[in-house]
Amino acid sequence: THSSNNNISLSSSSCPTCLSQGPPPRRMNFSLDLKDAEAARCLREQEELKMLGPEVQVCFVLPSEKSFTKTFRMGNLVEHLKVAVQSESNIPFEDQELYMGETLMADPLMIRDLWKNEKEELRVSVKQLKSSSKKLEDTLSDKQESKMKSGDVIETEEVDEEYAV
Repeated sequence: THSSNNNISLSSSSCPTCLSQGPPPRRMNFSLDLKDAEAARCLREQEELKMLGPEVQVCFVLPSEKSFTKTFRMGNLVEHLKVAVQSESNIPFEDQELYMGETLMADPLMIRDLWKNEKEELRVSVKQLKSSSKKLEDTLSDKQESKMKSGDVIETEEVDEEYAV
């Protein structure tokens, strides 16, 4: 490998496999200009942003009535919105339901599937479901209660593997 002035050149004669088979019939040089690579990366990013569509402002209203606004693209998934809510409010991703008015915003959908006017701010209400630890408590309580009804002995150390932390 030879490097000079931000160019990387590769020669076919530098390959150990080729050398073991004898010298190549001709020498091939490849050159990669790092400026061209950077320009290609920027072009790819611009294409990705174009595919995601125009920007839209999303105003999140949390269960505490506190709100915050973030900018997204119309092609972003609802999951991206949930990640933003988690980072701003510490409500775990899996414990969130997002609503646009009365409409539940399902995870696999994109903003553009639910909202057509990127020029208007989208208001999203965040509802918090039971937390994961509360679900575990409830599940254990339900199992203990059913054992009490059946007359079985209750062991306080019992934990269902499915809900083990």
